[in-house]
Amino acid sequence: MVAVAAAVTAGAVLVGMLAGDTWMLVGDIVNWLDGSTGPAYTFVLDQRWPRVTAAVLAGAALAVAGSTVQAVCRNPLAEPGILGITAGAGLGAVALLTFVPLAGVWAVSGTAGLGAVLAFGLVYGAAWRGGLNSDRLVLIGFGAWQGGLAVITFLIVAFDPWNTGKALTWLSGSTYGRTAGQVLPVAIALLLLTPAVAAARRELDLLALDDDTPRVLGVRLERTRLVALGAAAVLTSTAVSAVGVIGFVGLVAPHIARALVGGRHARVLPVAALVGAALVSVADTLGRTVIAPAQVPAGLVTALIGTPYLVWLLWRSRAVAAASR
Repeated sequence: MVAVAAAVTAGAVLVGMLAGDTWMLVGDIVNWLDGSTGPAYTFVLDQRWPRVTAAVLAGAALAVAGSTVQAVCRNPLAEPGILGITAGAGLGAVALLTFVPLAGVWAVSGTAGLGAVLAFGLVYGAAWRGGLNSDRLVLIGFGAWQGGLAVITFLIVAFDPWNTGKALTWLSGSTYGRTAGQVLPVAIALLLLTPAVAAARRELDLLALDDDTPRVLGVRLERTRLVALGAAAVLTSTAVSAVGVIGFVGLVAPHIARALVGGRHARVLPVAALVGAALVSVADTLGRTVIAPAQVPAGLVTALIGTPYLVWLLWRSRAVAAASR
């Protein structure tokens, strides 16, 4: 399944490089890699590869973060956005761009990361009362998510009403105008944190069961939860800094992975990362191609895919609960 998911992701990347308002051939990409294309095709591909890379890396980061959050919260409907992490990262980035329009890539990424960590700390602190209750964490996180989006809208309307395109880019999730520098933070986060999350796969398996089993087996429950959710917050913040707010990927990709390979995180994490990368890449390609030269943000396309899936998941959960009575 890892090989199949990798092949699908590679195919999505190739189609992403070929498709768009200007269609390419595989030979054009080969010539571009050799540096022998003409100026027109060179310009198109130089603009296209950072977008495809940003979509793939952000999708993988959101999928790994979603798998971690669902395990820690023991909630199949949990995702980084529900914990307020996505809204916190988006709020930090939009606030910086509103008050410091000429801010650089690393400043935006750092502010997005700081916003995500602060939002996560606020939600975690409010939910912790002598212990962490997963239902309380999700409810408080959902409130923080909606509050963060409201503050983002207020900042735009109050301080920068004539530049709504910037806000829509963040709130809708788009790879438009991405550069190599904006891709680098999420690549670094994936390289550093994905192995750390994978190393904790046994702890994630135990956390997904209940609170008692990890304690009996010697897992430091609160510390493990805090570290796992902190890693999810950093992965999400770098993904948001690269492509803006993209929802449903952190929810859908882990579910697809578990349906394919079962519930063990040693198997779920790599498949979920590849599925998330393919989903965002396909969404970005569709958004750039369907109504070209106009574009649909990738976040809106993932919402169109994810919303029916969420409805089906809720219906299926209700049917399973009714059958078990």
